[in-house]
Amino acid sequence: MTYTVRAVLLFAAVAMVAGVAGCARSVDGSPETGAVAGPATTSATSSAVTTAPKTTTTTTAPRSTTTTTTPTPADPQAFAGTAAGSYYFTTPSTKFHCAILTGGDLPTAGCHGPMPASAPKVPGAGASGTAVTPNAIEVTGGRPGQFASAGDPRFYPLDGSAAPALSYGRALQVNDLTCLVDEAAGVTCRSEADHGFTLSDSAFRVW
Repeated sequence: MTYTVRAVLLFAAVAMVAGVAGCARSVDGSPETGAVAGPATTSATSSAVTTAPKTTTTTTAPRSTTTTTTPTPADPQAFAGTAAGSYYFTTPSTKFHCAILTGGDLPTAGCHGPMPASAPKVPGAGASGTAVTPNAIEVTGGRPGQFASAGDPRFYPLDGSAAPALSYGRALQVNDLTCLVDEAAGVTCRSEADHGFTLSDSAFRVW
């Protein structure tokens, strides 16, 4: 083989080897190609979390209201009797006949009427040694309220006239004695010394 032919064949072989090497380097990310096989890229998708707002319930307790009714004063002259210092009235039901008597030494408020079955026995007006059913209840000055047996109906008008009714919610006050009538509780009379009584035909209280 001639020298020229050999040279051509050698050059061809070198060129072939160089081409194969270049192709190999371009696949594995060699510097000649500038291509770098990096790690796989994963796209992460964030999930939105929605939290429902808290519901707050506030409960307010109803206010407690206490209503106190002050009795309306009654005109004493509308109940005045013929004797000085005497004032008479009946309850609206006319069950009880009552009076405030201030003309004597011991101002007294009291009533006659149907006494409750639970009322205690008291000494009889004409026979103190005999216990009888009371026909009156009274409060005198600084003494506690008490049941009594009255020989004379002292809490009726002396002239036998009909006493006016003391309306519910009205208070009759003469000096230190006050009487009023409640439709449910009955008639109450008290003194400024904080003694008195409350009376109906079924119940009573004395203090």
